[in-house]
Amino acid sequence: MSDFKFGWKPEEPQRYEYPNVWSREKTTGPERLVIAPTSDHISLMIELSNVMLEPFWVLYVLTVPRGEGEAARYQNAEPIGREEAVRFLSRFKQFFESDGRCHLWLKSVSNSDLLVYDKHNVIYGYGQLSAFEEILSKRGMEKVEDLRFPSPHIHNYRSEFDAPARELLNYWKWTQSSLHDSDEN
Repeated sequence: MSDFKFGWKPEEPQRYEYPNVWSREKTTGPERLVIAPTSDHISLMIELSNVMLEPFWVLYVLTVPRGEGEAARYQNAEPIGREEAVRFLSRFKQFFESDGRCHLWLKSVSNSDLLVYDKHNVIYGYGQLSAFEEILSKRGMEKVEDLRFPSPHIHNYRSEFDAPARELLNYWKWTQSSLHDSDEN
């Protein structure tokens, strides 16, 4: 079994790490940042969330369950403050960074600020893009024109994270809803 979440297959599957870069991209909606740190994704997400207005919604998007629950979207039932968000992200940091079964969203209740940690090991930032860019620059991350996922690539769903995945679904009272077509990408 592979000991990584996201990889590529030049010949044999292997871990894929981005070169600590980010880009700004246009979408059919608002512009967003695509942030590809080499490692420590959740710590960066916590740092970026410090410029966001609290309280927050958390959305856990389980796309490939391994017995812990249904493939679905799980949103915390009540908005949470910054300390609670940091506690949650820190508690499940290793799971989020090591297993490819899910996406994770942190959304400000008050405005359009949103961070999405994707199963491709990138963070999408919406809202306060200039403030996010300042943090990325201070971290020494390099801006690039275009950021692409390796192709072909793989996602690993690791049995050693089945217990933390079950614990996560029992962490709060969640409101469950169906996956969206875009959740599979």
